[in-house]
Amino acid sequence: MSFSDVVNYYLSLFVVCSPLSALPALLNLSYGRSDAEKKHIAFTASIAVAIILVVVTWVGLPLLNIFGIRVPAFQVAGGFVLILVALAMLNSQPSRIQQTSEDQADVLHKISIAVVPLAMPIMAGPGAIIAVIVGASTWTGILNHFYLSICAILVALTTGSVLYFAGPVERVLKHTGISILTRIGGLILTSMAVQSMANGIYGLWMIYSRNS
Repeated sequence: MSFSDVVNYYLSLFVVCSPLSALPALLNLSYGRSDAEKKHIAFTASIAVAIILVVVTWVGLPLLNIFGIRVPAFQVAGGFVLILVALAMLNSQPSRIQQTSEDQADVLHKISIAVVPLAMPIMAGPGAIIAVIVGASTWTGILNHFYLSICAILVALTTGSVLYFAGPVERVLKHTGISILTRIGGLILTSMAVQSMANGIYGLWMIYSRNS
């Protein structure tokens, strides 16, 4: 990889991770919590994003092949999960896909919302994972994968930094502003989910039409 390749990969991955889409979700899910708790959630989410992207860099494509999962199928499944979160945001209600009756404890709840839905599927979702898989298949070799991993970690730190300022944003917007921002974010996530599912369905159709 050249230096320009590294920069372009970082920028494209950062755009796909879309931390500004995760910010409304964080404000909605953590409304009323202290700044320290919001920062802890943001930090945990950034660590989760880094782990997900780095793991996918090294084992993403082989793992999909082992289980016989097509990339377009992953796009459809990820889009379906994302649309559940988006619809909850449009209703300005916390999504229930990240909670169970066993994890209502405060610490577990904070970890839960940091990993699902903030880290996945909002930031390190189908689009980001596919971008990483494409990058790993384009730039092969241990050294190139090391560069890709560094970019993934930097993207995670950058997205975490955006979420880190959720507390001041909440104080400025207040409840009404957060409700409006949440619904806008839900609409954006819905569009992302529909696009992901459409790409996946088209990809599956192309695969099976060639094989028929």
